[in-house]
Amino acid sequence: MLNWLWRRWVGRPAVDLVIAGVVVGLHMMAVRITGAGDVLGWPGREQRIVVYTTTATVVAIVGSFITAAVTLYAAATGPRMRVLRTHPQQGPEFRRNWMSILSATLVISGLCLLAVVLDTTQHDPGGVHWLAEGAAALGVARAVRLIWLFGKIIIGNDLDLGDTQDPALPPPAPVRQPGA
Repeated sequence: MLNWLWRRWVGRPAVDLVIAGVVVGLHMMAVRITGAGDVLGWPGREQRIVVYTTTATVVAIVGSFITAAVTLYAAATGPRMRVLRTHPQQGPEFRRNWMSILSATLVISGLCLLAVVLDTTQHDPGGVHWLAEGAAALGVARAVRLIWLFGKIIIGNDLDLGDTQDPALPPPAPVRQPGA
């Protein structure tokens, strides 16, 4: 099951674009049919601009955490991480995922800042807020990918650390069994 998930979703960052497009498309269709639920369309221009700039700022901050995660990945030297990096299929997929997450932060921030420039009227008749919603949906999809990848690195590093023992440390003391 995990192997299938890896090949079908995790190994293909373009799936995030499809997920974001479907989510925004379904939301847009629901708003058009019901006339309700357009959360970014309700507030005035000033509030929308605050949402766009805040989203761009948060994504830029998350980008700094992503670079820290990539640094952790690059610094990992254990046997499991070595196998992952040199694996002919999963190694390139892992790197492609990291690059897609890192580049998405730039794209999402850029789309939100573009929305600031394009949203010039009080009621947004052109629908610029859908652009920002699409950027936010992409951000959520990439955040899920980031959490999954970061978790895999932490687990791999912890397992590798558990396999090695510092020769300078004394061996563990024997544990007394109750009743012995």
